[in-house]
Amino acid sequence: MIGEIARQLVGLFVDDELLAAAILAAVGIIAFLTFFSGMPAWAAGLLLAVSLPAALAVSVLRSARRARQAGPKA
Repeated sequence: MIGEIARQLVGLFVDDELLAAAILAAVGIIAFLTFFSGMPAWAAGLLLAVSLPAALAVSVLRSARRARQAGPKA
């Protein structure tokens, strides 16, 4: 019972696992580049501003394709 509650709680914040993974990967890679390669802050901001909406767009397109393949619900 507690496990089911925990899964539902996590599901509230992580509905699409690929989207969550893409966001974590983008932020992690950009943070690594910023801290260890000396990338300027404006470039990090620009990369975040491009990569995060791109990840969201890919997630939306995947969901739409899945819904289309599933067909109309009766």
